[in-house]
Amino acid sequence: MVSYLCETAGVSRSGYYNYFSLRSKEQREKRDSKDEVLKENILKAFNFKGRKKGARQIKMTLEGQFNIIYNLKMIRRIMKKYNIVCPIRRANPYKKMFKATQEHSVLPNLLNREFKQKVPGKVLLTDITYLFFGKGQKAYLSTIKDGSTNEILAYHVLDRITLDLATDTLVKLKKNQKVKLAKDAFIHSDQGGHYTSPIFQKHVKKLGLG
Repeated sequence: MVSYLCETAGVSRSGYYNYFSLRSKEQREKRDSKDEVLKENILKAFNFKGRKKGARQIKMTLEGQFNIIYNLKMIRRIMKKYNIVCPIRRANPYKKMFKATQEHSVLPNLLNREFKQKVPGKVLLTDITYLFFGKGQKAYLSTIKDGSTNEILAYHVLDRITLDLATDTLVKLKKNQKVKLAKDAFIHSDQGGHYTSPIFQKHVKKLGLG
């Protein structure tokens, strides 16, 4: 029976008996015990801040947050052994939409990183930031800041990164009666899809901003 099973499985009789020997069993138990420790450390990094990560991010998190150095090959082996799987990040449909829109235009950089103009209400800086909260939940914060005073003039929060996240921030800026803009005020942003959108640029022109 043993010979038949070995032949079917493609292993030798000596290999079969060696696998079930006391020495081999002890070695496997020792290796599994060591792997359990590795798994616990990897899981700490995998779940750090409630965001599941791939092998490369786990490696960086272990080194940066826990001062633990593991090589990628070992991390991947443990992840495979214990079925630790990072969910595939879905493509952002809004990014695809922006890329597909040929009307988007890139405007010249008038500011040239001279943010501090020493004139309140002249240089307005806008950007979008990720906000993580709860158990892996994410929101998006759009702000408009006075480049001279660092005062937040308007902000808007959404659970999705749609175009109205940026345009609604402009609407709130317009409604803020406390904001006094300089005559030659202009708004500065990166060249992301929200800000190169013709809809956003139309809102900017309505406000009289360059």
